[in-house]
Amino acid sequence: MTSKIISIRKDIYDHLKRLKKHNESFSEVIERLLTERKKDPLKHFGIAKDLPEEVNNEFEKGIFYARAKNLEYLKKKLNSLEKNSEPNL
Repeated sequence: MTSKIISIRKDIYDHLKRLKKHNESFSEVIERLLTERKKDPLKHFGIAKDLPEEVNNEFEKGIFYARAKNLEYLKKKLNSLEKNSEPNL
């Protein structure tokens, strides 16, 4: 297994150290935190109620924009697949 040396601030190290379980390496702590983060994307969803309305509106616009871009991409991909599957006459 390859190892890499990274530099982190002391406050971050202290925070990771507090989160570290008995017999757990720092790599395992970081891996656990990243895995937990991926499992529940709505974990912190309730914090939105405390944000200013303008921030929530911008967030919502961002979601709609991303969905539109994704739809645009999917349509192009579908058209490309359809063109490639048409028989040559």
